[in-house]
Amino acid sequence: MNWDNVKLILKRELRDQARDRRTLFSVIGLPVLLYPLMGLMVLQVMQFRQTHPTRLRVIGLNELPGTPDLFVPSVLEEGQTADDFGYEFSPSLLQDASVTSRFEIEATEASVDPAVVEKTAKETLQADKLDAIIYFPPGFKERMESYQDEKDSEESKAEFPSPQLITNSSDERSKLADNRLRQILHAWREKLIQHNLEANDVPAVITDPFSFGTLDLSEKPLDQSSYLWAKIFPFIVVIWALTGAFYPAIDLCAGEKERGTLETLLSSPALRSEIVAGKLLAIMTFSIATSVLNLASMGFTASFVMGQVGGGEMASRLNFGPPPIWSLGWLFLALIPMAALFSALALAIATMARSSKEGQYYLLPLLMLNLPLVVLPVLPDTELTFGTSLIPVSGMSFLLKALMEGDYTKAATYVLPVLGVTAFCIWVAIRWAIDQFNNESVLFRESERFSLQAWVRKMWRDRQDTPTAAGAFVMGIVLLALPHMVGKYVMPVPGPDGKLTLASLVQYMLTNQIGLILLPVLIAAWIFTRSVKKTFSLRLLDKRVYLAMLMAPALAICLHPYAIYLREIIQNTIPMSQELQDQLQNMLGSTAELPIFGIFLMFAILPAICEEFACRGFILSGMRHIGHKWAAIAISAIFFGLLHGILQQSIPATIFGLMIGFLAVQTRSLFPAILFHATHNSLVFAQGMIVTETIEANPWLKVLVATATEMPGEARYQPLLVFLCGIGAVALVGVFARMPAELSSEERRQEALNHQGVFRSAIGNRKDSSASS
Repeated sequence: MNWDNVKLILKRELRDQARDRRTLFSVIGLPVLLYPLMGLMVLQVMQFRQTHPTRLRVIGLNELPGTPDLFVPSVLEEGQTADDFGYEFSPSLLQDASVTSRFEIEATEASVDPAVVEKTAKETLQADKLDAIIYFPPGFKERMESYQDEKDSEESKAEFPSPQLITNSSDERSKLADNRLRQILHAWREKLIQHNLEANDVPAVITDPFSFGTLDLSEKPLDQSSYLWAKIFPFIVVIWALTGAFYPAIDLCAGEKERGTLETLLSSPALRSEIVAGKLLAIMTFSIATSVLNLASMGFTASFVMGQVGGGEMASRLNFGPPPIWSLGWLFLALIPMAALFSALALAIATMARSSKEGQYYLLPLLMLNLPLVVLPVLPDTELTFGTSLIPVSGMSFLLKALMEGDYTKAATYVLPVLGVTAFCIWVAIRWAIDQFNNESVLFRESERFSLQAWVRKMWRDRQDTPTAAGAFVMGIVLLALPHMVGKYVMPVPGPDGKLTLASLVQYMLTNQIGLILLPVLIAAWIFTRSVKKTFSLRLLDKRVYLAMLMAPALAICLHPYAIYLREIIQNTIPMSQELQDQLQNMLGSTAELPIFGIFLMFAILPAICEEFACRGFILSGMRHIGHKWAAIAISAIFFGLLHGILQQSIPATIFGLMIGFLAVQTRSLFPAILFHATHNSLVFAQGMIVTETIEANPWLKVLVATATEMPGEARYQPLLVFLCGIGAVALVGVFARMPAELSSEERRQEALNHQGVFRSAIGNRKDSSASS
């Protein structure tokens, strides 16, 4: 790569963007004005905030005991007469309950039958516009006074008349009144209990022998401010790094298509990778600038604008001070890889757009896909672990959060996995962007109006032997969505004893595998492709295929010991919840009624056939149109892993999906992949059946397996056998790698472009060396 060309392209793009007023406003003007304006609006809006009094009706006031006081006569203010006489809560009671709200109380002294109150309560609340009703039933006062004088039996306590607090939880004001009144009534009940104890000469310390003291070790307000900003900063960094990268990317790619200046750049001596590098650095510059200005504006708003908020609970929540200065250094370090990742994604996606308007439509899906990854670190009870460090975007947010909270030990422990995953995602995004620039059909396709009828007609007329990459991707999404859409209708139903019945489990497996996986891909292949045989690679009459069908099960056997170790590592890193383990054990326990052949047929062979037709058949054959064999294998493996649903199963399924896809590509047939998959599933069930009792009953098994001392009851392969399996796996993979794979037309074209790029780069380096000499 010639970095002089990259610098020239970078200067060109920065100069063009600096002349664009829309870009300058979105990068500089909007962040600088947005947050102070929001703070000023909060100050203005809070002036309209009013505290409405709670309207309360008390029924059966005569049934209240004399002491302690719950209500007292209200004090007549100036201008009021005796006709305005009413009641209010006892001021000391409000102070004990820490309630400062105002109440408008209507009291009815006469006793009312409970059935009448329950029947008319809803109509009374709505008709009289009340927020709550407190009802004291007949006999409550008499019962309380008798309790103060004598000890009651358990039978009399059971007949104790209970007062009621009547509210409407669907009404916001009534729900708020319920919270306030519960605090007041609880304080009154505590006073009543204390009064009854004193009346019976019982020490009050018996009911309250001790109280817990609290000691807050945070250096207020420094620690609290750091904690709050550690929650906010990662979220803001990701959102604005993505938003700040997307709009310049649209103008640098889709905008140049509209202006007709992209052809001039492509006709220059610069390589496509150098063009991508220059544009990527320009987009990163604007992404970082947007994030920094937004964060600076947030800090200014929190320091100066929100500091003018008055007192009160709401003010203390809004005014949490400026961010710590030392945290900005960690912020900038995390911002660089995030900006690189989102800039590469935005560049690749913006290249696909035919116009700037179309490019803007792609922002919302990209933002929505990243939103769960951004929200995860903000959720409670989530922290940086080895499992969370492997999640793209979320891992970097968790790392930044740990650094801002001062947990350097944890951050240092997981910094390498976070940076490794982030670097891999950046590399994939950059490769995708370069591939987009190498694809002439993407760069020079014109804007067109969308017509559903014309699209369907064109899709039917231009069908290929195998599905398109877009069709394969859509099918993968459909296969992932179908179990969630109809899952509750096909889930196995537990029997009366809480265990799954065999019939329901068999019905679930058939419906899930055939109805939700195999049948959709068969229908799609029949409708959207011209050759079902080529779509699913149903090639059998070939000596190489016969040889591969013999070696594929052998390779699965050799890799099985390592599959066991992989599952153990994943289980120790990301433990499965006990509830999920119980569900799986319940499902496996219901298979005891099946014969061994039925178990292997239902749980090993059937999933192997259905899932391979979907992933290594339809999806892999379609993804090979993107022009990269390994990218197609990886995408099909990811869909294969996601089909398993459970994370602890999805990760090893994705890893072994890479091997299965490699077999399908190298052998040009789906049958070796099916045999590998079926053999692997069978070994998983067979290994689960071999326990300590099985080994003791069959001494010859000790040559192959042994019971692990740290996990009694589970069998492990002998170390020598593991070593021999490793040698056999390497040899078999080498044999498969020597088989000449059949490349698609797009893959052949991509190889030619790669050779052309290497040739042009070599010529450019030779010219530079000769000029310097």
